[in-house]
Amino acid sequence: MTAGLVLLLGSASPSSQACGYDGMAMDLTTAHPASLSVALAIFDAYQAKLLSKPIALQGGFGMRRAQITLEKLRSALAPIAMGGSFSLLLVEPGLWARFEGTGAQLRVTLHVAAPAAGESVVITGEGVLLAMVRGQLSARQAMDAGLLRLDTEPQQVQRWQTAFGAAG
Repeated sequence: MTAGLVLLLGSASPSSQACGYDGMAMDLTTAHPASLSVALAIFDAYQAKLLSKPIALQGGFGMRRAQITLEKLRSALAPIAMGGSFSLLLVEPGLWARFEGTGAQLRVTLHVAAPAAGESVVITGEGVLLAMVRGQLSARQAMDAGLLRLDTEPQQVQRWQTAFGAAG
């Protein structure tokens, strides 16, 4: 039994990364330089009742909700992503996802490694994305409040702000 568990854990894909839905806590200070400030802004928005905190779901249930939310974001961004790619960090569970665009197609992959330096990154929380999907919060409002942060090359910031604004 123990040998089987060791074999199973040892055979996990090196590209898959554990997150809060796997029972692993993520250190936000090492996840991304902006992740702590976004997490604090989200916490403050929850405390001030400016944003509804999602019901805590553990394990596969939480992962499934995150997957559905990220798929809705992918669908909203696909027509305007123009082949662009970026990584997204959900700060609450510490879940990294990668959005890769090719032409008019946009694909999302969950549980990926943190992006390399210089890659386009979006840092936000699941509650923020849920509010945007429901039409309760615009991308511009989220960015202005520090709930959604775009970390990319200066010439790409406007493009992604426009895309997230149109999607939100």
